[in-house]
Amino acid sequence: MINRSLVGKLWLAIVILVILVMFLLGLFLSQFFEDFYFSLKSQELAANGGKIAEMIASAPDRQEWEEELFIISKYIDAKIVITDRRGLIRSCTIQGRGMHRGAKIEFPDVEKILQGEIVVQRGVYPALDMTVLSVGVPIKFQREVIGAVFLHSPVEPVTQTVRTVQKFILYGTVGTIFLATILGFILSKRITKPILDMNRVALEMAKGNFNSKVTIESEDEIGLLGSTLNHLSAELQKNIDALSTGKEQLENILTSMTDAVITIDTSGNILLINPPASELLNLSKEAGLRNIHDLNLFSELKEYFQAVLMDKTQIKTEIELNDRTFKIGLTPLRHEAGDIRGVVAVLHDVTKERQLESLRREFVANVSHELRSPLSLLQGYVEALADGLAENEEERQKYLNILLDETLRLRRLVNDLLDLTQLETGNISMKFEKIPVEELVYRVANRFNPLFGEQNKNIVVSLPGGLPFIRGDEDRLQQVLVNLLDNALKYTPVNGTVEIGAVPHEKSVEVYVQDSGPGIPKEELEHVWERFYKVDKARTRETEGGTGLGLAIVKNIVQAHGGEVNATSEPGKGTKFSFHIPLYEQEKE
Repeated sequence: MINRSLVGKLWLAIVILVILVMFLLGLFLSQFFEDFYFSLKSQELAANGGKIAEMIASAPDRQEWEEELFIISKYIDAKIVITDRRGLIRSCTIQGRGMHRGAKIEFPDVEKILQGEIVVQRGVYPALDMTVLSVGVPIKFQREVIGAVFLHSPVEPVTQTVRTVQKFILYGTVGTIFLATILGFILSKRITKPILDMNRVALEMAKGNFNSKVTIESEDEIGLLGSTLNHLSAELQKNIDALSTGKEQLENILTSMTDAVITIDTSGNILLINPPASELLNLSKEAGLRNIHDLNLFSELKEYFQAVLMDKTQIKTEIELNDRTFKIGLTPLRHEAGDIRGVVAVLHDVTKERQLESLRREFVANVSHELRSPLSLLQGYVEALADGLAENEEERQKYLNILLDETLRLRRLVNDLLDLTQLETGNISMKFEKIPVEELVYRVANRFNPLFGEQNKNIVVSLPGGLPFIRGDEDRLQQVLVNLLDNALKYTPVNGTVEIGAVPHEKSVEVYVQDSGPGIPKEELEHVWERFYKVDKARTRETEGGTGLGLAIVKNIVQAHGGEVNATSEPGKGTKFSFHIPLYEQEKE
């Protein structure tokens, strides 16, 4: 495993280099010392041979030199052979076959020696049966070669010296390799420590931790690299913090938007979506982002998406979805090179705006319709009076009474419109006080007794004993009951009965008005509180004069008291209108 790491590779490289260098150095030194010692011995033998040659040349005619040569041979530790110019042995310190006076000497290059050259040879000499270092020196007398001196010295002492030197070189090499191994490992660890530290920091950076730093221990290239890595970590931290801040701001903006925002790539994969869009597409957080082609999306959005990719232009339009109206804008997202990389779609719900526009148009139409009838009557009767069509005072008084009724009707309409507007805008002031429910109900019911009697209809008051007090504006609550009783009176048939009563609850009192009229279809009930809404198909007015705003005023007054209204009906069995008013609390006195 170590040879795979940088420490192991560096350590192995150092060890191999040291071994190779020491091996080559050992070979070189071994060869050098061997050559050195043999060269030194050769020079020594050549010098001794030269001296012996001078000694022989000083007495060339002398025939017997054995005794002196034996002494010199022992002194210089070399065998001596003297030859004449023909190569015949004259004297010899070697005892052996073929080594006697007059014998032909066996020596390589003996001719070169006899021609005046000094020859050095190393090898096995036949007469000695050992490896010797041989030197041949010419004997000159009066510049002529008259013979030769041959010195044979055994090489074993020199070889032992060389081996001793080689042994020391080997010991030194092994010791150097061992020391280099230790020092190489230490050096490798020291060199690779900052690299491992940088690797650790880089791994932490990959995990998103930019607080870890490289410890700078030197000013060399590795230290410079560590410093650069620390700077890179700091800059990445700044950039990621900036990106995170921007992303968080974008997420907060998208989350706070009421519009649905969807970002889609060219393959249809949803890259970004905000909560309104998730709600619109029925996507939960657990489901994750998906492809729009896998979702049950309305086909128009997919078609517009493909159109933006093909035309590379922005599209703005309106679409209908689940009874809701959306104004959508699809804009292409581009790379720096200009190629489209996706589409961002913004869907703005304009359902309420369209409903308000419809309500405004309906309101204008209803007001115009309600005003047109009395104004037409007023104009007709005024013109009749102006033209003198009234034949007598009785007929003239009849016309004036009709004009008065229509004027009062117009006045009621205008007053109801003003009250409704003030209630809806919150500009109407109310005086809240402690109100007994029984007195409120009986007071309003007594006002309607004559009207019910005139039309042969019955009114019944149903109140339990001990009703709690409620908190409200008495005049406005009377207006609520008047509107409800007036509405019930109009739609209750002759000999029919209208019941007004109250029921206590834990935190409120429920006041109701129940008629015995034709009733209201179930699908129409939720619309009865709207302005000018009339269920003409189910009901037929026996009297005119209603403005169509009574129930809308009732709803707004009750809501201003913190209560709620309700309507229940069954066709053919009448309708029940009720409202809840909070109880009076003692601390609010």
